Amino acid sequence: MQITLENVTHTYQPGSPFQATAIRNVNMTVNPGEFLALIGHTGSGKSTLAQHLNGLLKPTEGRVLLDGQDIHEKGCDKKEVRRKVGLVFQYPEHQLFEETVAKDVAFGPKNLGLSAGETDARVREALEKVGLNYDDMAERSPFELSGGQMRRVAIAGVLAMRPECLVLDEPAAGLDPQSREEMLQLISGLHEAGSTVVMISHSMDDVARFATRAVVMEKGEAVMAGAPEEIFRHADRLVAMGLDVPKVCQLGLRLREEGLPFPEGVFREEDAAAALLSLWKEGKGHV
Repeated sequence: MQITLENVTHTYQPGSPFQATAIRNVNMTVNPGEFLALIGHTGSGKSTLAQHLNGLLKPTEGRVLLDGQDIHEKGCDKKEVRRKVGLVFQYPEHQLFEETVAKDVAFGPKNLGLSAGETDARVREALEKVGLNYDDMAERSPFELSGGQMRRVAIAGVLAMRPECLVLDEPAAGLDPQSREEMLQLISGLHEAGSTVVMISHSMDDVARFATRAVVMEKGEAVMAGAPEEIFRHADRLVAMGLDVPKVCQLGLRLREEGLPFPEGVFREEDAAAALLSLWKEGKGHV
């Protein structure tokens, strides 16, 4: 499944005194099976862009295509689009509303008109995918759970629809360090199991660890796109946009300033460790 944005512009409240263009002339493709990171400063248009991927927002101009079909064209089944492309908002636990975990996760499958047996099977499957035991969790109130557990339940509600693409807006925001790492590993595991993932993130270290490709947003426009190693070669430009670069990139820059021949384009911790070990073995400076 491929999602393509063609010259997509979105203006909120057009024609009013509050008119504001959030994204402008965006051309972008989400390829099957990739882990795509959307990065950019606050207000750059990332969340607005993400809400176009499953038709929650309609472009003011341009088209959004799902496997070549315009999702806003007459006759396109929006329910099927949103089944295929699952959207997880920032702080999705705020959208929990049912009296039990099982009922909350079952909400989407029930709306698809699935049988009780199929719905129950999907609830069990989804909770297992997010690392929660059905027997322990099914009859509990979601509001009795920890913040990390609540977020897992909210994501399970999207996974119960069996989407082919999962779009997540800052999925680790506000979590404690352990829950944050568990959440990122969960998302990485879903990607490794075959899901296409689009993740909005402010953490360049997370992008370096998990993304296969990144799109950089600035003032509503997609200004850069490529593999992380290509994006992070432009550290000065990213910083000028108000973005960070991975700590490994910062380390490499500092080492080169000190005269060590630390290779450029290294942005993952394991690659940095290998580069430092190689320098030490070659006796090129004190590392």
